[in-house]
Amino acid sequence: MNHTRLTINVLISTLAACLFPLAIMAQVEDPHVTGNVPITFYGKVVDQHDQPVPDVTVRLEIRVGYFTSPTSGKERWDTVRLTSDKSGVFVLTNVNGGFIQFNSIEKNGYKLSPKQVKANFLYYPQVFHPEPANPVVFKMWKKAGEEQLVGSAWHGKVACDGTTNHFDLHNGHSSAEGVLEIICTRTPLNFEMTSRQPFDYKLIIAISGGSIQPTEDEFTYLAPESGYLSSVTIDRKPGDPKWGGGLMQEFYVKTDKGEYGRLSVEWDAGHRPAPTSLKWECTINPSGSRNLER
Repeated sequence: MNHTRLTINVLISTLAACLFPLAIMAQVEDPHVTGNVPITFYGKVVDQHDQPVPDVTVRLEIRVGYFTSPTSGKERWDTVRLTSDKSGVFVLTNVNGGFIQFNSIEKNGYKLSPKQVKANFLYYPQVFHPEPANPVVFKMWKKAGEEQLVGSAWHGKVACDGTTNHFDLHNGHSSAEGVLEIICTRTPLNFEMTSRQPFDYKLIIAISGGSIQPTEDEFTYLAPESGYLSSVTIDRKPGDPKWGGGLMQEFYVKTDKGEYGRLSVEWDAGHRPAPTSLKWECTINPSGSRNLER
C-alpha cells in the first residue's frame, strides 16, 4: 500500500515537472496574458521624389512579454536590424511580441524626414493592420550637400494687442532693427484664467524688405524660387475648423539681402492673462543659395 502511494506520488511529481514548462510556454504565447502575438511588419523607404531607397539600415526593438514563473511576468526588448531591398522595402517576420519601436533609419547621404514622428506601433489587430501591398512609408531626403547655415531662435512673452514685434533673424534678439515682424492680436484681449470664452486671434508675419510664404512641405531643405508674399496673415475665429487657441506654422523666407531660410513659429494665443507666449526658430543660408540642408 505504501509502495503504491509512493509510486503515484512520484508519477504526479514527474508529470507536474513536465507540465510546468508547458504551462509557462502557454502563458508566454497567450496574448491575453503577455500581449505577445505573431508580428509581421512591412515598411518602405522612399526619397523626396517618391523613389525607392535601397540599402537603408533600419534598427528597431520588439517588446516581448514572458514569465519567469506562472505568477511572475516580465518583459524584454529584442533588437533587430533590417536592410531595405532594391525596391526600398523591408519586412519583419517570424517574431512574437506586442510592441515595436523604431530606433533609427539611416543611410549615408540621406536625412530622415523631420516629420517622421511615428516611431512606435502597438501590435494588435484592432490597432495596426500590416499589409504587403500597403507598407508603412518612411521618407528620406537625398542630400545635395550640406552648407554652413546660421541658426537663431527666440522664446518669450509678446503683447497681443496689435503691437509690432521686431526680431533679428541672425542672432535671435528682439531688436527694433530686426527684419522679422510679428503682430499678435486677440479679441477680447483679457479674460479670466478659468474662462472658456471663445475668442478671435490673428497673426501677421512679414520680413521687412524681403518676403515670406507658408509651407506644409514634408521637407524644408530647399527654398522655392517663387511664390513669396510681402506678409502672411493667419486669422482664426470661433467655429473655424482649425480653431485651437494657438498656431504652429512653418514658412520659407527671403531677406532683404537675398538670403533664403526656413522659419517655424508657435504662438499660444490662449495664454492667460496677456501677454501671450511666442517662440520661433529660423535657419538662414547667408550665401544666397536656396539649399537649406544642415
